[in-house]
Amino acid sequence: MESQKPQIVVITPVKNEAWILERFLSVTSEFADHIIIADQNSIDGSQAICKKYPKVILIENKSEKFNESDRQLLLIQAARDLIPDHKIILALDADEILAADAIKTPSWQAMLKAKPGTVLYFEKPDLFNTTHQCIRTGILTPLGYVDDGAEHRPQSIHSIRIPTPEYATRLHIHDIKVMHYALARLDAQSSKLRLYSVIENVLEVGHAIGRRSRYSSKVCYLSLGKLEPAPDEWFTGWEERGIDMHTIIKQKYYHYDFEVLRYFHKYGMRRFWMEDIWRYDWESCRQYAQSLGISDIPDYTISKTSKNVDLRKILDVIMSILTQFYSYVGLFFKPLISKKTV
Repeated sequence: MESQKPQIVVITPVKNEAWILERFLSVTSEFADHIIIADQNSIDGSQAICKKYPKVILIENKSEKFNESDRQLLLIQAARDLIPDHKIILALDADEILAADAIKTPSWQAMLKAKPGTVLYFEKPDLFNTTHQCIRTGILTPLGYVDDGAEHRPQSIHSIRIPTPEYATRLHIHDIKVMHYALARLDAQSSKLRLYSVIENVLEVGHAIGRRSRYSSKVCYLSLGKLEPAPDEWFTGWEERGIDMHTIIKQKYYHYDFEVLRYFHKYGMRRFWMEDIWRYDWESCRQYAQSLGISDIPDYTISKTSKNVDLRKILDVIMSILTQFYSYVGLFFKPLISKKTV
């Protein structure tokens, strides 16, 4: 089996990804043998797009809840049930596009020859503001697994997507890039961060100070890594096949904020008062969602009273001071912790 050429099986969760899905499926169909899409109640035509691509196996994730653990287990099990042959599982989101020069690299052949039980690590540069520049951190992310049936133990949010058993071989791949398009739409990314903050509140992940730091409305992405031009070779090969690699579709309102409105409806707004989500015009978003007939959103006006605005400004200052304090404490104790663990 190990000498047999593996099937490449891409597994992808989808929820309202029509803005990027044609590009993702067009590119992924060029190198994957099978693409398993778990669609979670999309209302933007995502399922119809999937059905246009012969390599796509469309399954439904009928859950109404956000749970990365459940959807990852669903996708991995589907890959194992539907494609029992020797295979490489690549776990890619719809906004993660393989660079066009990837399949010509030495690492591509090394990946195909890797033994079962190998975790594959890739660099994932963030296209920033446009598709012509990117932020590179140099960090390699586990996105692939040469499957041997190992158990996957995911978390409910921000989980590693594939099995990473202790015995696994780690293959660090430096010359294959997976382009991440999320930061090409900075307004949509802000919307997504607001949703993550609310989800972590509901899941009781960490505390408000930590969430305000992780999902700050004033995040500086340029502090994450080096800003540099995005090489033409990442795009050219796909463009030669007629794939549009550069158009970015933006919207005034995003489904992430409609999801937040649903959380307001279910849990009440007071629960989320300490989250850094209140610089956004929720009432305009609510009215728009209402005009679309979106269900389970507040039926009352979400007002910005001067009292609440003043209180939140005070809270912002307090949280900023506390966040800086905790960061300082972390830096102070880090050397001590490191010495104890050596």
